[in-house]
Amino acid sequence: MLRQAFRITLLIGCSLLGTLVTNAQSRNLLQNPNADLNTQGWRTYGQATVEASTGNNLVFVVRNGGYFIQDVTMTPEAAGQYALLMARASCERSNRDGSITGLPYLYGYMMDHGEPSGGNVLAYLQGQRMLRSELQQNEWADLWGIFQVPKGTGRIRFFLKQALAQGTPHNGSAARFDKVGLYLFATKEEAQAFAGSYH
Repeated sequence: MLRQAFRITLLIGCSLLGTLVTNAQSRNLLQNPNADLNTQGWRTYGQATVEASTGNNLVFVVRNGGYFIQDVTMTPEAAGQYALLMARASCERSNRDGSITGLPYLYGYMMDHGEPSGGNVLAYLQGQRMLRSELQQNEWADLWGIFQVPKGTGRIRFFLKQALAQGTPHNGSAARFDKVGLYLFATKEEAQAFAGSYH
């Protein structure tokens, strides 16, 4: 009886420890990720604003190729870990013609330490599910990508942008972003599991 009680206690303890470790690894590293503080923490270029969406929820909005940027400092211990970039996103423009122009997409750089306007790019963060070409008009969907942090990375530059296809110009439609996140995980599998549970 005592042995069974000890096993149950041990299992509960291991489960709680696992939860604490996951929570420690799933801290959002971005400042103002939900636009609650308007554009604070972000640099804006072109037509990039914060606007009220459904239910008066504040979201990041870009039009005509405008974009947001935020640099997140990395410590040397981040090397070898996996960075997860993610957001919820929607678009006013329908892509029935097959064009990706105007669709929201996430983009990023792994960079060395340097001034905000300079520095060396160590890796370009694109592909995976950072752009959803099947996104329909005003449909919200998850965007994300997982990338291993190379040695020498001093910061991750995170972009909220609009896609642009050659021959299809922007038409003033809005791309919206909400619940934006940058997280570090010890393994790719942990990052994938977190991305799959993110809503």
